[in-house]
Amino acid sequence: MSQRPVYIVWYYHSRRAETLAAELNGKVKFIYERQLKGFLLAALRYPVQAWKTWRYLERERPEVVLVQSPPFFAPLVVVAWCIWRGKSPSSGQRIRCAIDCHPATWYNPKWRWALPLLYMLSRRVTVTLCTNEGAQDIIRKWGVRGFFLSDGLPTLSPSTGTIGSEGETRVAVIGSLDSDEPIAEVFAAARLLPQVTFYITGNPKKVEARVLGQKPENVIMTGYLLGGDYTALLNNVHGLVVLTNVTRALNCAAYEAVAAGKPTIASDWLEMRHSFSRGFIHVVNTPDGIAAGIQKLLDERETLSAEIVAMRTELVTKRQPRLEELVTLLK
Repeated sequence: MSQRPVYIVWYYHSRRAETLAAELNGKVKFIYERQLKGFLLAALRYPVQAWKTWRYLERERPEVVLVQSPPFFAPLVVVAWCIWRGKSPSSGQRIRCAIDCHPATWYNPKWRWALPLLYMLSRRVTVTLCTNEGAQDIIRKWGVRGFFLSDGLPTLSPSTGTIGSEGETRVAVIGSLDSDEPIAEVFAAARLLPQVTFYITGNPKKVEARVLGQKPENVIMTGYLLGGDYTALLNNVHGLVVLTNVTRALNCAAYEAVAAGKPTIASDWLEMRHSFSRGFIHVVNTPDGIAAGIQKLLDERETLSAEIVAMRTELVTKRQPRLEELVTLLK
């Protein structure tokens, strides 16, 4: 039986899960059947992950379980297990369960259909967490116990390698190359700044061939980077670019930028501007806007770097009382 909190994630990586689990003195369990690809095999992924999740929980018997949404099926399995198990034999208390909702839970059309079901699950758990302030309105209307907790500043792996060192002036565009990222606009901005080398993270296979064909020569597609390679990229470039078309998103990469102390370009959405006010330049997602922001960052990077280091302390100080309140809820 595990006295430490367990955080279940149906994916191969989650910076928020890793950070929050460490803060709670818990552990993360990533359950993701990456080899089940294609239309037919992908249909088996969720049943297999559900079976593995149930087996893991039965083996660990945690007293506190957190689970990331989406996909919706992960909290469905975890909440079902918590209800079935009921009370912890060691403490006699009911097993505490928290659903941690990524912004995609609320705003991605792929998962919005599941909101009524998520509402029913939220009525059966200890608390439903959200990462952006806009989602609080939805949870409040549901009349369930909701809790806003921004991402914590992650502990980055030691830097390894020289990726991000090529080019006289360099920026890294951090993302996954999902459809909600303005990649065509970034390519166009790169053409406006031929003297700047753009490193773009994420899976190029997600980008339409028509758009990928527009990639200029000063753009380097890095693929997914993890661990020390990812930290090396953050350290070796002069600034970061974190863009999204999701108006209420709070990008995990923005917190990584603060942890790395790197000045950053970010999309000019209300919650991003409110949460990251120093060391960031907020731009509209147009080629001209992105290019102008990058040029301003390069011209003022010493001042912006000092600002972002100062903001690091502010974010930690502001978030700490919320984290302590969550710890109390899960006791």
